[in-house]
Amino acid sequence: MRKLVAGLVLGVLVGGSHAAFAQGTPADRVYLNIGFGVESGSTESADSKQYTLYDEPATTNAAASWTSGSLFGGGIDYRVVKNFTVGLSYHQETNTSESILTGTVPHPVFFNRSRTFDAKASGLYRKENATHISLGWIIPVTTKIDVLVSGGPSFFRLQQDVVSDVVIAERGGTFTEVVVAPAVVTQKRSATGFNVAADATYMLWQNDSIRLGAGGFIRYTSAKSNVRLLVSDVDTTIGGLQFGFGARIRF
Repeated sequence: MRKLVAGLVLGVLVGGSHAAFAQGTPADRVYLNIGFGVESGSTESADSKQYTLYDEPATTNAAASWTSGSLFGGGIDYRVVKNFTVGLSYHQETNTSESILTGTVPHPVFFNRSRTFDAKASGLYRKENATHISLGWIIPVTTKIDVLVSGGPSFFRLQQDVVSDVVIAERGGTFTEVVVAPAVVTQKRSATGFNVAADATYMLWQNDSIRLGAGGFIRYTSAKSNVRLLVSDVDTTIGGLQFGFGARIRF
């Protein structure tokens, strides 16, 4: 995926280079944007715990999968010289998931009569905040259309709910049903990654000092971290392929 997005951005840069030279240096100095979109991609986490209950071995397994979520964000780019820009942007992405819980529980009275359970912990919440620093190049396509290609480091703050343990109880006097109560905690992590992006803008209105427009973007950003589950630190991927649209302000 990283190579695909990098190739797309490179294609935009190469394909638009003739237009950039034809149009010359842009007149705008400051590029503001705000937008909404979707982050695609997925990451999975799973862990297993072995322990002793009623003087016999017991097991608990927890697995969760995180997929696409909605995002919003914004940024500012400043044209330093010619078509070269430096920028600072931010995005926040959120989604929810559930953890699938399975395991075995010994019988409280009889030996070697383990029972199994299957449960869910719903409503788990995951949020990523990221600040992106980027170097970019403005490609003027026409007087109203341009593309900003950029890339640089990204700094993430991850907040994720995980099942850290389960409490086992019995229901009924015959011990035929196992009651599972998951303990959910919030893990917080910081990570450093990268971003590469292309942002296309169409100007809708302008006067002598400001221009207003709309645009769309595609960005790939990624970092690695881990979260503590039942007993282990499990790797997790932050970021993904992002795309969306929003408002553009130039002056």
